[in-house]
Amino acid sequence: MVKFKYGKMSALLLAGVLTFGMATPTFAKTVVAEEETLEGPMTLEEIQKQVLKNNRLKTTLELNYKKVLSGLDAIDDGLSDLKDAQDSAAHARRKAGEAASAGKSAIDGALGYDPGAGLSENTLGVVSSGLLSGSAKTASALEDMTDSIADSKRDELEDQQQELKNTKQDLNKTQEDWNNQALIVSQLLVVKTAQVEKGIGLLEEKQDLMERLYTIEEKKESLGLSLKTDLTQAKLSVTETSKDIQDAKDGLTLLKRQLNDLMGKPIDEELEVVAPDMARVIEYAPEYSEELLKEATDKNYQLKTLRRDYQQAKKKTNDMTLYSGQIKAHELDMDISNVAIENQKTTIANDLKKKLDSINKAASAYQIQKDSYDKAKTQLEQQRKSAALGMISSVEIQALELQFKQADLALMSAAYDYDLAWEEYRLLMSGTSLDIYDTYKAQVGA
Repeated sequence: MVKFKYGKMSALLLAGVLTFGMATPTFAKTVVAEEETLEGPMTLEEIQKQVLKNNRLKTTLELNYKKVLSGLDAIDDGLSDLKDAQDSAAHARRKAGEAASAGKSAIDGALGYDPGAGLSENTLGVVSSGLLSGSAKTASALEDMTDSIADSKRDELEDQQQELKNTKQDLNKTQEDWNNQALIVSQLLVVKTAQVEKGIGLLEEKQDLMERLYTIEEKKESLGLSLKTDLTQAKLSVTETSKDIQDAKDGLTLLKRQLNDLMGKPIDEELEVVAPDMARVIEYAPEYSEELLKEATDKNYQLKTLRRDYQQAKKKTNDMTLYSGQIKAHELDMDISNVAIENQKTTIANDLKKKLDSINKAASAYQIQKDSYDKAKTQLEQQRKSAALGMISSVEIQALELQFKQADLALMSAAYDYDLAWEEYRLLMSGTSLDIYDTYKAQVGA
């Protein structure tokens, strides 16, 4: 029998299939069919489509679902067999009873019963009963035994059937959650990839600037115009930036490997990602309210499963065939479910408040970065005019350009964080579990 609990299913997905770490992970080298291979840079939408189509977890969930359906079919067959056995036993008892009734008349005739012959009717009745009632009694006893066994077995099968029906519902929800989370996980990895790629470009520009500054310090030191420590510091900056570049490239490799793995591709296949558009209007989150909480609560599937557990335990407390100790245990299960339900309601309320706060913080940060970007852009334009007049050096203008590009990267990051905050809120309100996404988010440092 296949048996999963909804909460354990999500943990299974995380531990068994989707683990993401900053150390080199082990990936399944699933190869996409040739006709499915996409060439050139991939947009977020194209990547999401490939993840939903080719990720191996999708197949695993579908196979588990089919296995549960097979189990339900087997139980239906078993219940049908029990009914057939009971029907057969009842039919045998009726036939035996009919045979006994008909046989009594036949025996009376065969013995030549005559009221005036001296044999009493009671005597002949005893003879016929002794010859024929045994088979009817045996058939009746067999029916009783069959009913007893069938009733016991039916209870067992119906319990298993209910568990499989629950598992079927859980798997349906898990598949729905996976599809929704696959979209936001893909979005998270794509925007992180775009950020890291842009960051590497800035680091390389910074490296070039550091090397120029180091050369200047070398000349100044040779002329006695700077201290030895200044030259050492300039060299250290070059070394540190070089290390930062390598670390960023290693992180980019892991991100692209993870994206390839999610798409069902060989992990080291070349992958170019198109940075998603970041132009959008800033909106703040709705106010927290009881109506908003009710909407989130009504959609929460974990809460539904806890209520389901409570109802099943309550049903068993009304089973008069159970011992008092068993009934007490089910009553305790009801109490446990009630506590869990209240805890889950509190969790939903806290999560909702956090998501609303995250949106507002992300919106404020995005607005600040937009303002900073506009200011940096204006300053750069002014300084370029000064550079054209020879008022500032090429090294200084290079540093200002780098500063502007850093403001552009910060704006991109703020815009992506803002998008993700809204997506997290929408998934929460739709009742989608975010445990897989949260694991990715924590491990990529989002």
